[in-house]
Amino acid sequence: MSLLKIFLGICLLGMVSFVVACYVSPQFFLKTTYAFVKSEFPGLPEFSNQSLRKLAQDKRTDYIVVDVRTPQERNVSIIAGAIDEAHFERNLAAYQNKKIIVYCTIGYRSGYYALDLRQKGLDAYNLSEGILGWTHVDGLLVDSQGQATSQVHVYSRPWNLALKQHIAVF
Repeated sequence: MSLLKIFLGICLLGMVSFVVACYVSPQFFLKTTYAFVKSEFPGLPEFSNQSLRKLAQDKRTDYIVVDVRTPQERNVSIIAGAIDEAHFERNLAAYQNKKIIVYCTIGYRSGYYALDLRQKGLDAYNLSEGILGWTHVDGLLVDSQGQATSQVHVYSRPWNLALKQHIAVF
């Protein structure tokens, strides 16, 4: 009986520690959550937010960023230079020879889309940690008018994993 109590105590302590770590560090929770998302797509290549930020700073043109979130989410903000899925699909021929970096809030919806694109023979990657991860590398977000913004759509209250200098909208 005491072995069971010890085991349950350790489990409870571990769970409480995890909750505290998530509360104290949105980055820890973001990385942990993305690890679960990533496990849905074994073998799918991903692109880090740090690497995308470097590409954007270098003003390279050999890639395209595709936002697969809903229009309501995109109206709040997008990664600067990103296009929506519909625009991408209408102009697919123009992007055949580019690296295609797909994102959503955290990587789940974009993972499915990137898989679909890869099955069609395109060079597609899932942006690790999505737009939430982009906020963690201080990436530029723009609103629907193209102006810099600190607002980011986080899907719902539990997904408010953006850094504190960002205004969460859900």
